[in-house]
Amino acid sequence: MRMTISDGGLSRWGSDARTQIPAARKALLRILATRLEGHALDLSKGGSAPGDYPIPVVSGKFRGAFGIRVSDRSAAVFNESNYARAIHEGYQPYGNPNARPIPARPYFSDAFDKLDLDEAHNTWEQQFINTNGFTTKAPRR
Repeated sequence: MRMTISDGGLSRWGSDARTQIPAARKALLRILATRLEGHALDLSKGGSAPGDYPIPVVSGKFRGAFGIRVSDRSAAVFNESNYARAIHEGYQPYGNPNARPIPARPYFSDAFDKLDLDEAHNTWEQQFINTNGFTTKAPRR
């Protein structure tokens, strides 16, 4: 048995791949970012004591400040509230001897630990590959 690949076939396959690979990568990044944001949001649901999960809700602005940005090569999950860093890294008050420190609750790090890469990949396969977002056809001869 012998298979011959011509430069014409490679050119056609290459032009298809140039459009399909970035779209496939962006779809997977979006799924991963969405899952990570979801886990961080779960950790931020209110109702517990300070310093523990879930993070107590005072005004709802913290939960409302979560978001994602996805580009062709990267994804960012963020929280734009003024106190997001203080919650994530903890806070040691200064100037007030009666103020108590706020312990760190690294919600992004903990959310990342909950990320199931296999589940995200399976979702990507079903949403993208199996719905003609990406074709698995061999190049034409």
